[in-house]
Formats: sequence, C-alpha cells, structure tokens
Amino acid sequence: MEKIAIIGLSCLFPDANNPEEFWQNLTQEKDSTSSITVADLGIDPAIFYDNKKGTPEKFYFLKGGFIRNFEFDPSEYNLPASFVESLDNSFKWSLYAAKQAIIDSGYLENQTALSKCGVILGTLGFPTKASNSLFSPIYQQNIEPAISELLQNQDFHLPGTNNGIKKSPYNAMVSGLPAAIVSKAFSLSATHFCIDAACSSSFYAIKLASHYLQSGKADLMLAGAISCADPLFVRMLFSGIQGYPDNGISRPLDKSSRGLITSEGIGMVMLKRHSDAIRDGDNILATICGNGLSNDGKGKHLLSPNSQGQTLAYQRAYSEAKLNPQTIDYLECHATGTLLGDTTEFNSIESFFSPYKATPLVGSTKTNVGHLLVAAGMVGITKTILSMSHGVIPPTINVTQPIGSENNVISSQNIVRTPTKWPSQGTKKAALSAFGFGGTNSHIILEAGK
Repeated sequence: MEKIAIIGLSCLFPDANNPEEFWQNLTQEKDSTSSITVADLGIDPAIFYDNKKGTPEKFYFLKGGFIRNFEFDPSEYNLPASFVESLDNSFKWSLYAAKQAIIDSGYLENQTALSKCGVILGTLGFPTKASNSLFSPIYQQNIEPAISELLQNQDFHLPGTNNGIKKSPYNAMVSGLPAAIVSKAFSLSATHFCIDAACSSSFYAIKLASHYLQSGKADLMLAGAISCADPLFVRMLFSGIQGYPDNGISRPLDKSSRGLITSEGIGMVMLKRHSDAIRDGDNILATICGNGLSNDGKGKHLLSPNSQGQTLAYQRAYSEAKLNPQTIDYLECHATGTLLGDTTEFNSIESFFSPYKATPLVGSTKTNVGHLLVAAGMVGITKTILSMSHGVIPPTINVTQPIGSENNVISSQNIVRTPTKWPSQGTKKAALSAFGFGGTNSHIILEAGK
C-alpha cells in the first residue's frame, strides 16, 4: 500500500495559533493550561465549582486548556461574511485551520488541485456554547415551570448563559457540518464528512483520508480533528465520571498523577500520495508508513483501557508499514494522566516492543496543553513532525516520579525529561498512539520527510 505524504500542517492549540508558536512553547517547556474563567465558561465558574469530588451538579477541577484571544476575519473566506460571523467556533476554527494547512501545502491558489481535495474531520458529538444557546429557550420554556412548581416559587427563572451568541440554525449541526463548511469555503470536492472515534478521531480521520488517496478517489485530502465542546458540559461530564485528578495533580507518565486536564483546539494536515508529492516537488513534512486501528469495546468497561486492544493496533500498524518496531526512535504516547490509563499503556508498550528488543524514547505533550479529546492526536502529530524537523525531542514536563519499572526494556529511563537530540543518524522514525473511550485504538508510524 502506497505511503502517504504530509505536505501541510496547521494548528490552533491553547496558547499557540500556529505550529511555530506551538514549537516555541514546547522548547520553552511551557504549561499552557490554566484555571477556567468567566469568559471561557460563559458564566461565573464559582456557581458550579465544589472541590469535593462527587458533589451532584458540580465540577471539582478548574484547570483546562483554552483557546483565548483568537482573532478571526470572516472576510477571508469564500462565504458571506455575515453567515460566517454567525457560526459557532467549531466552524470558525475549522476554516482557520484548513486555510493555514492549505497555505502551508502551497496549494491555496491552485483551484484545479483543490477541486480534487476532500475533507475528513474528527468532531466531538457534544453540545457547544452556540448550540446550547440555540436550544436554551426550549429548555427554559419546558423546565422553568416544572422547577417553579416544585419550589413553589413563581418568580424562579433559570440563569441565562452565553448571552450575545448569534443563534444561527447551522449551529445545531456542529458535530457534522464543519467539514462541509470547509469544503464550500475553498471549493473542494464533494468528499467531506465528520467522524467521532472518541480520542482516536485524529488518526481515524487520517486513516480514512489515506484510503481515499490510495484508492484514487481523491488527489489531496485535508484531515484532522477539532475539540470545541461547551466547557461547562465537558467539565460536568468528566467530573461525573471522576476523570479529573482529585489530588489536583495531572502529570502524564508520572506516578503522582490522578487524572486528566480537558482542553480545546484543532489541528489539520494536508495529505497526498507519496509518489505524487515526489513527482510534484512538494515539501514533504513527514511520511505516513502505517496506521493500525482496533476496537476492544467488548473487552472491559467503556472507560477502562484494554492492553490487548492497544497491542493489536500496534501489530496492525507495523504489519502495514512492513517495519520492525526496533526502527522506531521515539513514541508519542496517548498518556492522559490517569494512573490506570498510563500504566496500562506502558504495560502495552513493554509487552509489544520488548520481544523486538526495541527501546524507543517515549513522551507525551499532554503535559503542555492538556487532553484535547478527539483532537489529541493532532497535538501529538504536530509535536512529532516538528521534532523530526528540528532534530530535537522536547521534554515531557513536570515528571518527578516517572512510571515504569527499572527492570523492564521500556523503563522510566525511556521517558524524555530533558531536551534530547533525535537519536537516529539515519531516517528518523516515530510512532504515535491514541486510545479512546469504548476501545477505539490507533497507532500511526511516521518517518521524516524526504
């Protein structure tokens, strides 16, 4: 199966509006997470905050990764400005990232090529600020009278949130429409859709996009994922399933970590058949050699990681790539900061890689920006591409008690904790994992562009 070239890259991550800013943050070992604000939530967080885990209708953790001070010019896109201005950030962020990826690929002015370009985006099937605002009058109309009667208070009113958000009907379709809006704005092909494969969505989208290229159904493909859910909904959900750290510490690959930090953002790549990219003299940022997927939803609980499913994704990736795992220099882990998840993943890495005597360096950039949920893989792939380009692996920050046994082939010594020169003298090779709720597992293999 033909390799796929990555010829364009873009991102909008917490504290970084493009890959260059993101790389600068990584090299400066910056923590881009912070406490949620009124502007982030749309209402005073104190109303819903209670530091005691398990309190009904409250969240117990304030930190997150947020897109702030984002400037968007609706006139830059081939759509009516008033229409674009009325859209949810899911659409605006998608348009921004798509344009930057197209520019980076060098194809912005090549309409002939773009007409054969499709779009596949991972999106989160959760409400957003704008979709909540759209439906809130319905909630108030139906719920207020019932609560008022229960409280025997005729003056009771539900507090309004997200005031001032324009109520475009398109904002009801935030989980499925962003790819179509991108396609329309740049006059791309009719191949455009969104998927939700939980935290593996980025690599699932890339896998599907690769299929369209390898089968000849497209000549270019934009692929990526966006996380733009309503922060209040996300915070309530992850407090309900107790995914946040009850000790306040979220440090992926650290024994003291007890939970994750939810974040928002988007990343995209422009993909092309490797042979065509070579022929056309494109700037190849990296090449996708293999992309293994698996699903282990039947294995354990919905929220419990399964080592067997993870290793199956590894096996499929290296089989597709026809590569020995020993050739991998660096592995960007999924590593969210939950002790069960990180320990399971480390055990999976050990059980799969050790028979090959493979000892890749490992790390996770979730220590810098938190967990972008469906878009988590795009953070990892952006970091990895930039690391290969610069020949340096940035450290996984804040690790003081690294997980992993000293007696294992893949031990705590493999965790990159200081800036490290890329170990390979030949063609750089890296792998990345993303594991989602319900057992959607993915493992992708990259080699440096050439």
